[in-house]
Amino acid sequence: MRILMTARRWPPDVRSGTETVFENLWLQARAAGHEVRLVVGFKGSPAGFPPDAVPVDLRGRGPIPYVAMERAALWEARRFRPDVVLSNSIEIRVPGVRNVVIVHDLNFGAAGERTASHRARELLYRAQGRSGAHVVTVSDATARRLAAIGVASTVIHNGVDITRFTPHTRPPDGVVRFVYPSRILPGKGQHVALDAFGRLRPDQRRRWELTLVGASADRIYADQLRVQAFHLPVRIELDVPDIAPWYQDADVVLFPTRMEEGFGFTAVEGMACAKPVIWSEQPAIREATGGIGIPVPMDDADALKRAMLELGEDPVLRERIGREGRAFVERYAWGEVWKRYERVLGP
Repeated sequence: MRILMTARRWPPDVRSGTETVFENLWLQARAAGHEVRLVVGFKGSPAGFPPDAVPVDLRGRGPIPYVAMERAALWEARRFRPDVVLSNSIEIRVPGVRNVVIVHDLNFGAAGERTASHRARELLYRAQGRSGAHVVTVSDATARRLAAIGVASTVIHNGVDITRFTPHTRPPDGVVRFVYPSRILPGKGQHVALDAFGRLRPDQRRRWELTLVGASADRIYADQLRVQAFHLPVRIELDVPDIAPWYQDADVVLFPTRMEEGFGFTAVEGMACAKPVIWSEQPAIREATGGIGIPVPMDDADALKRAMLELGEDPVLRERIGREGRAFVERYAWGEVWKRYERVLGP
């Protein structure tokens, strides 16, 4: 099969769950022997892109660069003559060929607020979904949200690299490590984790540490977190080359996101490493985790603090939840996920 894959962003120009999914699908397609052409945008630098990728310069083109990406995809489609186009955004459509588009969520990078831009993009989703494109989404929860705006979709849950995100036993040193691995931006709620940790009594956190680690998506917010963490046993690690070891070194993974997530990679990757996860109670995350772990209401620092105390003081409970989580997420192995995509992409 000849597959043209298009995406507005690509690692390492940006790193998030959305790009992680698409990069892994590209790897799986190539490993399965398909002929794949990649058209991807960048706003920083194309350095590190695959050598055969077609880079599209999106600098200065605004937040939704439809025209530049569609023009590049159309041009490459004429040269490559694909059997199918797989897009990591519903805005791109190549006529005369089967189009499959992935919709990950409807939060558009924000927590709670719906702007005129959000409403405009939802209308575009509806128009494109009715134009013949086959829409894939990553959870039943997101499929329901799409159905509410008139878009039918097929659900294929995301994969996780269960050979990279794998259990690792750290030699005991008496320290309980809480880790929140995620992009650093307000919608992910790192400040909520800091607030909860700061509400613990000094004697409770005497042998406890909190680490916030991930790609820096908002430098001002990162500076605000450093101020909030002053005098607390907290580390903030930005733009690390590999985030997997931070999961593996944790005793408890935190995921107090404030966004309406489409899947919840932080929770699932933590479970793959056999770590108990405290996650924001919302439909997509409950679906992705199978309800394993401890859910807490969004923006509730007191509830998060209580969950941290429960897990921090009970190593037996941590181990049990970690084992259950690892067993559950083995269903998300990328090889099995790709087989589901092949059924959608094929004739």
